[in-house]
Amino acid sequence: FTNGGAMKLVQIWNARDAFNKLCSLKKPPQLAYRILKYVRTFEAELATCEAQREKCVYEAAGVAHGTPGVNLLPDTFEFDAFIVQFNLFLANESDLEPSGISMETLVEALGDGAGNTISENDIALLEPFFVEKQPVNIKLVN
Repeated sequence: FTNGGAMKLVQIWNARDAFNKLCSLKKPPQLAYRILKYVRTFEAELATCEAQREKCVYEAAGVAHGTPGVNLLPDTFEFDAFIVQFNLFLANESDLEPSGISMETLVEALGDGAGNTISENDIALLEPFFVEKQPVNIKLVN
C-alpha cells in the first residue's frame, strides 16, 4: 500500500462527501473516466459501511432489522451503544486499494482553469485514495 498502511473503513466513510464534491468538479475526460471507474469500487465499500451502520442502529435499538421508525436519540444508552459498535466496525481494514492516480495529477487537472475549488479538508480526506508521485529512478552511466 503506497500511502503507509492498509486503508481503514473509517477513511472510506469519512471521504464520502469529499468524493461527491470531487465528482462534481470539471476534469479532463480521461481523468474523469478513471475516477468514475474508481468511484464505483469506492461506492461498493461505502455500501458495505452503510449496511453495517443500519444493522448497528437496529441492534442498538433492540428491534428487528427493518422495523419502521427506528430513531436513536443522542445522549441515550442506545445511541452510545450504536456509536461504539459502528466505530468498531469502521476500525477494520478495507480491501480497497488506492486509485492508481497520483495526487499531483489530480491537483494539476483540477487547477487547469476549469473554475474548480476544493478545500484543504476535502483534499486531506481524499489523499489516501490517490497514490504519491512515484520517484524517478535515474541510472548513472559510466
